[in-house]
Amino acid sequence: MKFNMDYLKGLLDQVKAKGSEYTGVAADKAKDAARIAKLTMELNGEKEALKKAYLELGKACFEEKAMAADGVLGQLFGDVEAVKGRVDALQQELDALRKGIKGEAADFEEAVAETEPEVEVEITQEPEAEEKDAQEPEE
Repeated sequence: MKFNMDYLKGLLDQVKAKGSEYTGVAADKAKDAARIAKLTMELNGEKEALKKAYLELGKACFEEKAMAADGVLGQLFGDVEAVKGRVDALQQELDALRKGIKGEAADFEEAVAETEPEVEVEITQEPEAEEKDAQEPEE
């Protein structure tokens, strides 16, 4: 079997060329992926800013026009007031529960002592077990 050095050199050059080509393509794809990630983050930030702007606009509009609104806007303003009332009621209930937890019976041991009778437990060993151990012959 003859070893053809020119053939081997040509084959290695082809592999090198393909490797360079694939490396370039991979680098381009990596750059594109990084740009996509950056643009996605920027886009999400701008969307969040837009949501905040709409929220502020809605709050300002609500405060300015709530009393004089009629028709569909009047109904929507009424819906907002109803939701605000439910939110306030839930917040008051939550605050009352939190206050009760932090109150006088907040300590677990104190709460148990108020509701449970005191129990004493005595641990003893049975003498039979000690005697059996002493009677067994050693091997």
